[in-house]
Formats: sequence, structure tokens, C-alpha cells
Amino acid sequence: MLDDDTTFLYDLARNSEELQLIEYLTGAEKPMIRHRAAELLGGLTTGTSPEVQERITRALHRTAKADDSDAVRAAAIDALYLRNEDSLESLIDAVTEGDIDDTPAWMRTERVTDWLESDHAELRLIAAAALGRIGDRAATEPLVGVFDDPDVRVRARAVQSCGQLGDPRCVDALAARLTDGHDQVRREAAAALASIGTESALQALAPAARSDSEAVRRIALGELGRFETLEPLPLLLEGLDDSDELVRRTATRSLLELLANAPSDSSHDVRNEVASAVMSATPPDLVSQLLTILGGNQPDYIRRNATWLLGQVVDSETARLQDAQTTLVEALDDPDDITAKFAMSTLSELEGANLLVRLRRYAERDDISAAARSRAEFVCQKLEGSPSRTAVTNAVEVTYVSDPADYTAKKRERDIESADE
Repeated sequence: MLDDDTTFLYDLARNSEELQLIEYLTGAEKPMIRHRAAELLGGLTTGTSPEVQERITRALHRTAKADDSDAVRAAAIDALYLRNEDSLESLIDAVTEGDIDDTPAWMRTERVTDWLESDHAELRLIAAAALGRIGDRAATEPLVGVFDDPDVRVRARAVQSCGQLGDPRCVDALAARLTDGHDQVRREAAAALASIGTESALQALAPAARSDSEAVRRIALGELGRFETLEPLPLLLEGLDDSDELVRRTATRSLLELLANAPSDSSHDVRNEVASAVMSATPPDLVSQLLTILGGNQPDYIRRNATWLLGQVVDSETARLQDAQTTLVEALDDPDDITAKFAMSTLSELEGANLLVRLRRYAERDDISAAARSRAEFVCQKLEGSPSRTAVTNAVEVTYVSDPADYTAKKRERDIESADE
């Protein structure tokens, strides 16, 4: 039990005397003073210079590693967590990556699992995180043993570490965490199962993907795109037909991730199967979800696959055909060249006089690149008949790519031919 003679430290905190607090943290003889100084420094996250903030972080790091009191070390770890999770991550890195002289005695590899039984949640937290990074599957059983830890941070880190270890033996225990009372733990459990990636891991995710809870369904579906096979496709198709819009959007995004994660040697077959399955399932608003995704700030691989998939599902009967056309036309000037070429290929296959008018107006704009103008002109000529040789050349060669693997393969062949010449 801490004494009540640390009130003077609160005055230092109120007066922003951070340097004096650091002195008490690192030099006070009484553990209770060091403990309270650590707590107060954890709350001083604003109002001081970056240099002072860095000194606070370094002092908390040293205390967490070297103080001879479990309670003080725990307070320092909690302070790092409160200040900035990146600071906590750097401590974990220091513990797991430093040489034996740099690693504190209480965190040496042979004793890490012992600290999962500490009375201090913060020490259990560091141990749970460190075990995943150390990478020894012998830690699986001790980690599973703290899946029901009363501290949500410990549970989440233990679950995350099991995902890093990739040990199939913990699939059932991870599946049980999909119904944890905290979103953070549920999310980590779904991610861990996806990392393990076995058939049993997918089967464990299936009930969560069909849960009565919209939040749980979103979490499970959000991880299915990490698989490198088409095994999750039936669950994702169900998700595309979910009653909740956010769940449908999550399923759509995961479907795009699944396409991106397909092995390059089977990408074409994967895309054909996905396109066929999607067309057979007829999701109610897939076009709308793809348009929403394309309207956001997405990485290249998502825009590429969303543009490609939009080209598979949009036709003259599509309810949001005009919106789809507008999005595809604007994508002709996408900063990612492959996305722009997918848009060009898709537009070349669409019909409708309105599209021609839109493309001609687009080609006349002053705010588009020369490449985008050439692509628009090529599509116009393609829709009207056969494009001229000049239009084909200006449209930047690859028009009818069916997927990124095709584009990559064709580009590699041209590069080899150029080198031979």
C-alpha cells in the first residue's frame, strides 16, 4: 500500500515541472515516490516541448527495464501505454531484440512465461507481447492460459501473439475469443485465425461471419480477405447480401483483398471464379459498394481490383450505370497506371450514347493528363468502331488486360524483348 506522502509530486505535475518528476522517477529512494512519479508522467502528454517529451519516454523506458520494484516497473509500462502506444512498442522491441546484456533480468527469454502469472497486468502485457515476437511455439499454451485475463490489454496481446506464432493448436481457443466482450480482443482473434490460415481456422471464423452481432460479422468478414485461397468466398458472398450496409461494405473490401492476395500463377483462374460466383449470387448493391470504395482514399491494389470488379458487374441494366460511368471515366486519369487501364478496358465494353458524350466532354477538359485524354479518345473510337493505330498507340498499349497478373506478364515480356533488341 502506498503512503500518502507523495502529494508534492502533484504540485510538480500541475506546474509542469517534468524534469523534476523525471529526477524523482529515476533517483528517489522510496518505491512509492518513483511509482507516483511514473503515474504522473504518464498523464503529461501535452504542453511540453518534443525534447522534454522524449526525455520522459526514455526515463520511463529505463524504469520499466531496470527498476527493482515490480510495482514501479508496472507503473512505468502503464505510463508508456497512456502516453503513446508507439512508446510501448519500442519497449517491447528493446526487450525482445536486445542482446542478453541489454535485456532486463525479469524479461530474459527463459522467464518470460513466468511473468504471465505476475500480479501486475502491465508486466503480463509486456510478456504476452514479447512471446509473440520471440516466436517460440512452446509459448502457445501459456499464452492461451491468459486468454481470459481480466485485463483486456493482456487478452488482446496474448491473442495477437498466438496469431504471430501461427500455431494451429490454438484455433479453438481463438474461436472462443470471437465472442469476447471487447471489440479489440474480437478483432485480434479474427486476425489471428486469418494469420493461421488453415481450413480449421476458416471454419472457426464461419460462425462469427454469421453472428447475430453486426460488429462481430464485420470483424470476421474483415479478416477473410487475408486468406490466399478461395475457401472464404462463400462466406464473403453471404456478406455481400447482409442486411447491414457496413457489413456489406466490409465483405466487398475483403473480396478485393482476396483478389489481391491470390497467388500470381493462379490469379486469372481466381478472378474468373470470383466473377462467376458474384454474377450468380447477384448481390443487391455491389456496384454501390464498389463506387463508395473507389470514392475513398484507397491504396493502389484496392483501386485496381475494385475497378476490375466493377467492370465485371456493371452493364447497361445496372441501376447506377451513370454513376459507374462517371467513376470509370474519372479513373482514366488515376495516378495508378494499371487502374487507369482497367477503367479504359471496362469503358470500351460498355454501351450507350450518353457514355460517348461524357467521354468527349472529358477529353476536352484542361485539367486531365495527356495520357487520360488519349485513353478517352481511344474508348470513343472503340465505341464508334475500330480505333485508329494512332489512338491505340497513344492509349498506352495494354487495353484488354483481364487482371494485374496479365498486365505484369505482358509488361515483362515487352521488357525482355526490348532488352534483346
